[in-house]
Amino acid sequence: MSIESQPTAPANATADDISLLDLVLVLAKHKKLIIGLPIVAGLVAAAVTFSVPNEYTATLKIAPSKNAAVYNWVLTNDQVLEDISKEMKLAEHYDTKGRKATRKEMSKNVKVTLNAKDAYLDVNVTDENPEFAAKLANRMGSALQENLYTMRLLDQSKSRYDLESRREIALKNKAKFDVEIKKPEMAATIALLSPADQYGITSLAAIQAESTLQGGVSDLMQNELVRMQDQLASLQRLVVDGMKKQSSAANTGLWIASVDALQQQSYWDALIERLDRRIDLLKKQELDELKMTAAEVPDEKSGPKRSLIVLLSAFAALFGAVLWAFISEAFIKSREDQNSTALMDKIVAAWRAQ
Repeated sequence: MSIESQPTAPANATADDISLLDLVLVLAKHKKLIIGLPIVAGLVAAAVTFSVPNEYTATLKIAPSKNAAVYNWVLTNDQVLEDISKEMKLAEHYDTKGRKATRKEMSKNVKVTLNAKDAYLDVNVTDENPEFAAKLANRMGSALQENLYTMRLLDQSKSRYDLESRREIALKNKAKFDVEIKKPEMAATIALLSPADQYGITSLAAIQAESTLQGGVSDLMQNELVRMQDQLASLQRLVVDGMKKQSSAANTGLWIASVDALQQQSYWDALIERLDRRIDLLKKQELDELKMTAAEVPDEKSGPKRSLIVLLSAFAALFGAVLWAFISEAFIKSREDQNSTALMDKIVAAWRAQ
């Protein structure tokens, strides 16, 4: 009598089947927790996120420039940010107490991003009020312009500062001679000058002012300046001679002083005019170097991303529930296993031992 052998499943396959069934069994035993916890977590997250107001992000864009690193330094400078904070009353806006708390809140909502590869910057300002976000972003841009000049960080800024310093001196000197030529005696004497004489004096003063700004360093320029001064002296003598013929009471000293005062006033006036032109040119060069696209008032919210928050909360709860199910099931099995129980007792005893 023959005995037919029955095919048997491989041991590994049986073990895998049992292991998979064990996993399904664990999930089935804790199905309420695994299904319920993600739902509860999602509902709680939805309730919390929908209670949070919408946020809007305004972006000021700064075009690529070789000075991008300098711009970034200014925009992240502590003193610059402190000045902006005070001017915009950010402590009141963020409802914070103390400079440190205000700056911390500002750092959360104001982000300066430097793209080192392409050398451009973005200034992103996030706020519940879209108009305020745009206003603060644009104020960051104007603060950058101002501090590039006041800190003299660019070549144009250094040149502009030098010219504006010279302009202040020129204004003081012009004001002094404005007073001089308005004195009654001098004003009356100057009034006797012919239009041609006055034109000659002011023209020479203008040329002298231009020569001053050109530097007057080269020998050619120095010679030209000396020649013009000789022309002015000759003109003064001609004017004095002409005025002697017009007046019997010759006061040569007053005539010379009057002509000199007019020449000085014309010189400083012409110098200021030319300084203004150069300063305006440097301002345009600064603007051309620092090109910005102003931030507009955003009309779409940038946050919070409620759907994403709800999904992440539910997923995290699901992961936690599954992990808790397997840990609790493993703990139960270990208590049923005598060897595991003895081992646990030893671990507890070792932990408590001194």
